[in-house]
Amino acid sequence: MINVNSLSVSEVSALNRLREPGVNKILTVLESELASTKQKLVHANEMGRIHRLQGRAEAFEDLLKAIEESSKVKER
Repeated sequence: MINVNSLSVSEVSALNRLREPGVNKILTVLESELASTKQKLVHANEMGRIHRLQGRAEAFEDLLKAIEESSKVKER
């Protein structure tokens, strides 16, 4: 999990900029990749592959959550 509170002001600003109109295509790509990874996870049958996909999905979820939380931290 990304602790947004421990990031520098410039790092929080960079995450927050990803929410701006025109840049939000990155969010769409991240959300699409997360959905694709979850779909692959449903069909995976090998433990090594399952673990890799779980890690990948968790990383996408953490990044999306950090982007969402960046606006709250920036307001402080």
